[in-house]
Amino acid sequence: MKLKKQFADFYKEIRIDDETHALRDKREVLQADIKAKLPGILEDHDITINKSDIRLIDQGSYKYHTTIKADVVDRDVAVMIPLSTSDNTDTRKIKGYLRDAIDIPARTVVIKEPCVRASYYEDGKEWLHIDLPLYAEDGDSVFLARGKEHSSDYSWESADPEGLNDYLCEKINGNNQLRRIICFIKKWRNEKYSGSTSDHEIPPSIGLTLLACDCFSEQSSSEGDDDLLSLQKTMKGILDKFSYTFDGNGDLIRTISRSLPVTPYTDVFKKMKDSSSSYMTTFYNRLSKAVDNLTDAVNVESEHDAGEYVQKVLGESFIVPPKEAVAAQAQNKREHSFG
Repeated sequence: MKLKKQFADFYKEIRIDDETHALRDKREVLQADIKAKLPGILEDHDITINKSDIRLIDQGSYKYHTTIKADVVDRDVAVMIPLSTSDNTDTRKIKGYLRDAIDIPARTVVIKEPCVRASYYEDGKEWLHIDLPLYAEDGDSVFLARGKEHSSDYSWESADPEGLNDYLCEKINGNNQLRRIICFIKKWRNEKYSGSTSDHEIPPSIGLTLLACDCFSEQSSSEGDDDLLSLQKTMKGILDKFSYTFDGNGDLIRTISRSLPVTPYTDVFKKMKDSSSSYMTTFYNRLSKAVDNLTDAVNVESEHDAGEYVQKVLGESFIVPPKEAVAAQAQNKREHSFG
């Protein structure tokens, strides 16, 4: 089994097991502001809710424990309020009220299409943002407030954030190898898209997580889990899910789809595809190169050479075993073989 120690060390290096003290403080103060201020702001606009009516729900990688280190910490917390969507059709206004509840000098708050984002800066550089998707609980239904602040395109979209949490927790909890593979794939994504400037150019985390769950290949032996082979087979499985078509110029376009497993069952890659057909082809090409390198890592005999191939996929922080150690092991094996 190749690179067992290196993958174990790498996982320890990149994973975030729990919130840092600084992040937890920021989140708890933000949540307290929402509960303290949002009811009064809504009351000013003839919407009555109690502080106890507001539910704050963990979403995203912190919920599934698949968070990895990044330059900017990304946190997702759903804000659920009881609200008649037929009486309050303009989602931009409702999101504006949430923005007003948390807009203080210590935060930079903007209304994005799917959420309200609170960003935190240190020495002029963003180190944390907390995304707050706003949901209306209307009778037995839940709706997500969509739309930017000044956009003419806004709506309440049927949603089931708790159902999505349940779906992914059931897949991931108790499956430590799958959790590691998801983290490795996200690390690959961060490495290969580090220079990207457009949000929709980058494969979304939820898309990679769902595909990893779909294509996960468990690999273990009496020696333990084989993360290299599991990663290679899982990423190859994702690559095989791509289809191809041709554009108006006859050029080949690669594409992949994955619908949410709960309401509204939308394709999580839709925005990526709608933004530019080249984004999907780039995604395919980069994934294909990663699979080639991982396949070479699986097939070579030398741990050092295998490590170099993996490093091309996962970045410089993946430690390649030295050649000398491999050569010494081979020499020892020869000496023991011949007595």
